Amino acid sequence: MPLYRTAIGSCAALVALLLAAAFLYGGGGDSFHVIGTEVTPTVELAGLPGADRPAGRAEVADLDRLAGTALALLLLSSVTVLTTVLGVIAAENLSLQGRRVIEVMLGAPPSWLVGAAARRWVRRVGIAVVLGALLCGVAVVLMALGAPPGTFLAHPSAWPFAVVVVLVAALVLGIAVLPVMALYRRGRALAQEAESQHSTDPRPRQFGRVVLVTLQLCITVSILAGSGLLVAAGAAQPGIDTPDGAGQGAARSVVGLLSPVGDSARDPLRRAALFESALAALGDAPGLAAESLGTPGSWIGRGPELMALNECGACSIGGMPVPVQSARVKHHAVMPGFFAERGLSFAAGGGFTPDAAVGEVVINEAYARAHFRDPPVVGRGVLIGGPGAAWHEVVGVVRDSSGRGLGASGSRYAVYYSALQHPPAQIELVAGVSAPPDAGVEDSLEIVRTVLAELPVPELVVAGFKPASDELERVYGTAGWLGSGSRVAGVAAAVVALAGMVGALRAHVRSRQREMGIRSALGADPRALRRMVLREAFRIGAVGVGMGLWLTMLIVGAVGPPGVGIFSAPLFLAIAAVFVLAAVLAALPGARVAASSEPRSVMDG
Repeated sequence: MPLYRTAIGSCAALVALLLAAAFLYGGGGDSFHVIGTEVTPTVELAGLPGADRPAGRAEVADLDRLAGTALALLLLSSVTVLTTVLGVIAAENLSLQGRRVIEVMLGAPPSWLVGAAARRWVRRVGIAVVLGALLCGVAVVLMALGAPPGTFLAHPSAWPFAVVVVLVAALVLGIAVLPVMALYRRGRALAQEAESQHSTDPRPRQFGRVVLVTLQLCITVSILAGSGLLVAAGAAQPGIDTPDGAGQGAARSVVGLLSPVGDSARDPLRRAALFESALAALGDAPGLAAESLGTPGSWIGRGPELMALNECGACSIGGMPVPVQSARVKHHAVMPGFFAERGLSFAAGGGFTPDAAVGEVVINEAYARAHFRDPPVVGRGVLIGGPGAAWHEVVGVVRDSSGRGLGASGSRYAVYYSALQHPPAQIELVAGVSAPPDAGVEDSLEIVRTVLAELPVPELVVAGFKPASDELERVYGTAGWLGSGSRVAGVAAAVVALAGMVGALRAHVRSRQREMGIRSALGADPRALRRMVLREAFRIGAVGVGMGLWLTMLIVGAVGPPGVGIFSAPLFLAIAAVFVLAAVLAALPGARVAASSEPRSVMDG
């Protein structure tokens, strides 16, 4: 590819990546980014204190961290593209250096050489800014169209975009023009510089090229591996159980809120009776199977948090007994049958029954392992609401729900209360719908609305029903969505960086042709020369890939939310194989030339 096309393409990619980073960072107000999402609502539970942390706080925090990870990957992409731009500028200056030195020695005025370089790069940067803005605009539109349900992109501020354009133009023009202006510096030994064009490539320059290629590999690998980890995290969504033959698949499950009105909204006892009647009526409704009734988010392990005390028996710290421990826990209120309908098995004890005794709770296995260290756990006490509150007895230990997705940074510990003993202000219904095979989502929703409208509970208002897959996609798919966006940016940066890396490696091998000619003239075996070049390329590739994978784990571990893993053996092995092979193949043509050229012609050339 001609050098000027590489320059325009690299600058356009740089502008697009920096504009995308400005879009993430440049939102109005105090927000860190301009991505928003609906959150799991927090409702009051009768007889229990209000939540210390709302249900949606952890989800918003994880969205911030995901956006921060995507921003870091975009900035890394910008760095590697900028490195390629600098390499293109350096290559052009190096190719023109000898002629420029001679022209300056012959008396060419600064306005001629400097003006020509400035005009050339102004044209290139102008075209690159237009192309980069178009690429960024298309990418943002596609990201907005592909956003998970409930997730949205707001309009960013304008000033970050202007700053990006000015900075890129000033940086590229300065780096491209300043070396030409430096030729007119007083005291510069132009004759010596012209003579040095015919000598062998100095070691410092070779080392600089090796470092450049290694950094390009490192950053490119880290971008692709990091975005791959985000995509893998978004792909791991839990399934939706549809009991009793109600429809199959996520599209046949719906979720929505049931809100008591009138006296039931104010009286917990009437509210509990209302929920009990609704559950019985839903169980008898044709074509509809209630999968769960509970506080919002409980069916996917999301909910508000507060501090809890628990009896730990023989627990101790440093030899001192600690019979009561404290922990921050998520709390849910669920109807009888919730655990069976959700497919949650018990490690000990069992769930709630309609005639359950007052003051019973179920805890999850993570809470039991961490804070009830000496079995048995069933029969122990949990207290929420301070020393004056009543203790609740643990009647079961249920298996942990998924810890991925938005909200995964919240507490791993969960306490489930009976919604008949602590009726919530609103309760969430997840229902499986029996619909014809050719029925769409709207048909399933209409079946739910019809059934709920016929329920003999007029004090219950239904609202906000939607496919359960929408909520799962919002919670679990956001990481994959942002990962897909950063992966596109990473692929673009990788293409530019690979082109720059191939050019830099080939220039590095060409710069050593005279050295190879001298080695050959001194009796070096051609195959040994070829192996030497390929070994060096392999070492560069291995070091760059290793540093890139380490940087990936560092970035994702430090910035990303806990629902995103920091290691994936298949992904890392595939990326390592591709990029190490690319480094070796990039050096292969030069290695062949070094092994087959006649020594005298190489040294004379």
